[in-house]
Amino acid sequence: MRLLVDCIPWDGGKSGISAYTRGLVAELRRQGHDLTLLREPWARIDVGRGLPSVRAPRATAKPLVSMLWHLFLLPRWLRRHRGEFDGMVICAANRRVCASYPLPTVAVVHDLANFRIPGKYSPSRMVYLAHVLPRFAKKARHLVAVSGATAADMVRFWGCREGDVAVLHEGFPQPPAGWRRDDGARNLLYISRIEHPGKNHARLIEAYGKLPRAMAEAHPLVLAGADWKDAEAVKAAAAASPHADCIRFTGFVPAGEPMERLWAETGYYVFPSLFEGFGISLAEAMSRGIPCACSGNGALAEVAGDAAETFDPEDPADIARALEVLLGEGEEARKARAERGRARAAAFSWEAHAKGMVALLGGAR
Repeated sequence: MRLLVDCIPWDGGKSGISAYTRGLVAELRRQGHDLTLLREPWARIDVGRGLPSVRAPRATAKPLVSMLWHLFLLPRWLRRHRGEFDGMVICAANRRVCASYPLPTVAVVHDLANFRIPGKYSPSRMVYLAHVLPRFAKKARHLVAVSGATAADMVRFWGCREGDVAVLHEGFPQPPAGWRRDDGARNLLYISRIEHPGKNHARLIEAYGKLPRAMAEAHPLVLAGADWKDAEAVKAAAAASPHADCIRFTGFVPAGEPMERLWAETGYYVFPSLFEGFGISLAEAMSRGIPCACSGNGALAEVAGDAAETFDPEDPADIARALEVLLGEGEEARKARAERGRARAAAFSWEAHAKGMVALLGGAR
């Protein structure tokens, strides 16, 4: 199919949405579709090399202008060029939508965390997210949620009908052939942009501080991700922890060898976010046979199935309990959890996600 793939926003390639866009574009390309990427004027999409692209105007560097351009001016451009495409995919319809859709469109919604986490966004932005965006998103021919949890929230908060939302679980980066962890890998890893309070680093750090000193020393906490909203609050919490010397911030870790090195040093994975639409890194950790603990709400419990030790993300004591269970398991229990994780992760793939999307648009591969 000839597809226009809307890659706005790209977030500098450092967010979950950009990870999703990267995976989807690569898979659609692998399946042989004819892709054109719609991108921000400054964005360099690393999987888009060699693909034709359409760049938004420079003025869209301002978020408000970007939202308005996407809503009202992009549809004009689509009308002029609709003969060039069979359909459009909006990769982040929880961030950008159109007021009308001249092309058959799949609008992908990742999460509605703004309804779940008080204070995540400013009051002015919430007007757009809670009132403007859902009104126009529902005009797209097809709405896709990346998890059942997100689909349920679209029914609850957006007023969608259940039958109008297709659930297509995301995929995740597959480990390279021959990948293996280092002997004695013992770090406790969390990959997420450093954002407070939504990604819940502060409660994780508080819970980690409750662990026995010997356990913390044996399992350093590694927090990987770019600094985002209120990252300084997270850094302050780490500095005040009784185990501050066991906590390390890596900053953003790019895909490829740097990320593979990080995974190789990882003995355990934790995902304490207050709310997620899917949780790509959790599926990736499970696929690598890394024992995991995660929040027991939202899509994380859906993705984890019976493989991860779950906890209440708002209760540091419960997070600490789950970490002690995870880090204290014997060899047999650890191997069994790893195998359950691999089996669960096998249910998710970019191939199935992309094929489902193309099927909605009326194509077949």
